[in-house]
Amino acid sequence: MVPLSHSHPLPPYRGLLAVDVVRFTGNRDRHLPELSKMIPDVLQQAFIGCGHERIWREKRFPDKPGDAYVFGVAPEQLPFLIHPFLDSLQATLWENGPALRSADRKLTMRLRVSINVGPAHDRGDPERDRIGRTTNDTFRLLDSKQLKQIMAATDPEVTLVGAIVSQRVFQDAVLGGYTGVHESQFRRVTAEVPGKGFQEEAWIYVPRLTFRETESDAAEESVRTPEDRGRHGRGGPVFNERVEQAFTDGTFHGDFHFGER
Repeated sequence: MVPLSHSHPLPPYRGLLAVDVVRFTGNRDRHLPELSKMIPDVLQQAFIGCGHERIWREKRFPDKPGDAYVFGVAPEQLPFLIHPFLDSLQATLWENGPALRSADRKLTMRLRVSINVGPAHDRGDPERDRIGRTTNDTFRLLDSKQLKQIMAATDPEVTLVGAIVSQRVFQDAVLGGYTGVHESQFRRVTAEVPGKGFQEEAWIYVPRLTFRETESDAAEESVRTPEDRGRHGRGGPVFNERVEQAFTDGTFHGDFHFGER
């Protein structure tokens, strides 16, 4: 038994939200500083837009590593990070799109989002706060190949936000009935980060889900046999295979339900 004098209090539980920019370095170098600067501005706009500016004002241990941003919230605020915030973030990025394209027609900002909960050091010490497994796992979820695949399989001009939430967040906030988003709008994955030894159950939510057919998809379609086309229907394999690949690689179960709200 560890002597009482050597024990330490468990850090307080915090909800964590982390974001990063999809294909950040795929933009021209001269735009990267401005895109990086925009991240907290966009997050603030989204919280104001959905009526939860207080969450942004009261955020804990914010940090902005490169093209990412992370902060903590009180656990009771977790449901609001899912809804209405994620939908508001999609709307905010959509509204900012014309201004970005006016600077460069190829300039875009799409965000991956991860939401987690767990013990997190929070003592007002920027050198030590937030450091620990909960934060590490939050960034692992953000970097999971399943979330990256779903963003790669969707239309980059329309689907601007893709989110992944931990099993604990899904269980407490979504299954608990505390969010305005139904559980059937999430898909279960086994989130993995190649080379990092990370593998955790998680759930993906996409506020505005799209499917796209690339030139390579069209080429593949042209060489499919008539039997293939008859089995799937014209365009069916493209619709299913691109996003289904992202889903099945993550061990999805059930049907994906999506509806505009």
